[in-house]
Amino acid sequence: MTADPAEISLFDALAWRLRAALPGHHPGPHRARMRGAGDAFADVAPLLAHPDPRRLDVRRSITDPFGTMFVRRFETRTDLVLHMLLDASASLSAGARSDRQGLAALLVAGFAQAAFRGGDLFALTAVGGDAVLAQTPRARRAGLGAELREEVRAMVPAGSGVSGLCEAAAALPQSRVLVTLLSDFDHTPDELDRLLSALDPRPVLPIWLRDSGLENPPGRFGLAEGRDPETGRRRTFLTTRKWAARQARAAQDHRAALMSVFADHGLHPVEILDRVDVGDLVAALAGATG
Repeated sequence: MTADPAEISLFDALAWRLRAALPGHHPGPHRARMRGAGDAFADVAPLLAHPDPRRLDVRRSITDPFGTMFVRRFETRTDLVLHMLLDASASLSAGARSDRQGLAALLVAGFAQAAFRGGDLFALTAVGGDAVLAQTPRARRAGLGAELREEVRAMVPAGSGVSGLCEAAAALPQSRVLVTLLSDFDHTPDELDRLLSALDPRPVLPIWLRDSGLENPPGRFGLAEGRDPETGRRRTFLTTRKWAARQARAAQDHRAALMSVFADHGLHPVEILDRVDVGDLVAALAGATG
């Protein structure tokens, strides 16, 4: 898939909303847990607990039956680091009806663009097996998305497993960050559980790159890549109708098992099947992040 500037600009409409307010002092577009001076009313509190008579709430104070004096508190706004953790394992380069590496490049570029337009910082860590294939420190500048698109497209996916991803996850900051986990999730349920546990307690938005051709292969006689129903790993098979039916069942079982792991961690992945539709992605993000 070729991503041009016009495609990347469509991601200007992207928005993410966290379920909980973010801790932080730095000004930005997101709600923070800090209370005091700010631009958005939060609540009222007793004057003795928050001694700031400049913010006395006269109406609330004179109507309190116990004569308690109250002050108004405001919430500050905080900036956010959108950190994209890209699973660049070898399986990312496998595809039947889609170019998943191209889709990953477009999504990295689009999220970097959306972060820039929204006034947030963006960072990228791409991991293949045990190796870090690319690492971009947090930044907010025009043109970053186009640069990262080319970098991801030129990447050579390699390795398997989640050990490298878990190490990268543990090194991420725990405050003022939203981790976007971009992967084809070609992992066992135990591996996924390890990875999500390593990311906890950071807010995580999983994006699942799926390929309908790999999940529902045609039953024509020949050779194709598929999932071994016993090991869960991908390998090359001699294709037949019976083989294709087994692959479809294995893919369904694998997806159900991973969805159960996501649910155990309170997460629901945004699923990208074969292609990116930005309008559908925006709607899915709104539902996934609350």
